[in-house]
Amino acid sequence: MEIKRIRILTLHGLHLREAARIVTIAKKFSSKIQLWHNASKADTRSILDVLALAVPQHSEVTLVIDGPDEKEAMRELAHTFEDGGGI
Repeated sequence: MEIKRIRILTLHGLHLREAARIVTIAKKFSSKIQLWHNASKADTRSILDVLALAVPQHSEVTLVIDGPDEKEAMRELAHTFEDGGGI
């Protein structure tokens, strides 16, 4: 299991464009990928789940990945969040 805390820095938080990018990346992997914010968690294969988290700017989320390709999935998603790859 891979777990990483990430700060959302985009101006409008985690909104449609960013959520769509997360879902697109998550669907490439067979691992179970969840995004947690406060007491809520979302399946990253569902754009509605990700949007329902309503993550504002400067909030922290936790990325939790469990499965056979968890390390590769974490590497790609963490890069997307941290290096300005659209998030």
